[in-house]
Amino acid sequence: MEGVMLAWLWIILAYILGSLNGAYYLTKWKHGIDIRTTGSGNAGATNAGRSMGKKGFLLVLIFDLAKGMLAVLLVRWSGGTEVIAGLSAAAAVLGHIFPIQLRFRGGKGIAVSLGALVIFSFQATFLLLAVFLCIYLFFRRFSASGLLAYVSTAALLPFLRLDVLTIAVYVVVTVLVLAAHHTHVKAAWNYLLLRNER
Repeated sequence: MEGVMLAWLWIILAYILGSLNGAYYLTKWKHGIDIRTTGSGNAGATNAGRSMGKKGFLLVLIFDLAKGMLAVLLVRWSGGTEVIAGLSAAAAVLGHIFPIQLRFRGGKGIAVSLGALVIFSFQATFLLLAVFLCIYLFFRRFSASGLLAYVSTAALLPFLRLDVLTIAVYVVVTVLVLAAHHTHVKAAWNYLLLRNER
């Protein structure tokens, strides 16, 4: 019973860490505005860059990467199981996308997912970045290349002979990221449908 309570404690803590939104806090502090009312309306590093330049982008990026990494590291430092570490990785991403204190309107989850995944599985994250680079060099579209890289990597992971838990955590995180980018996914799907009808 105590082990179950401790597991839930780490998962909830990971969600809280994920929900701490650097883009929102930094923009509020610097300009007194809600970042979700400017630019793309996304509370993430890219939109922070639009509002505050490269420095704002880098600060938010580092913050988001760090909270994803910390969510998994805290579990491992405490001697928690890999299952709890995986659930904490997903919880951190969930917290970033749906932060309770911001009425469940947060960021898209790319940076925090990379932070969590690089600690949980370096091999999977390295493959993700390699796939992204290959796709980006071909398409030259950052967001689309990132989403395609997440999906493609999920299909390629079994070939790395990683354990089922790692693949499952990666797939869950990918689904969360795709859900956060649902407008981009829908636009890409509509584009493909229209192209095929020609």
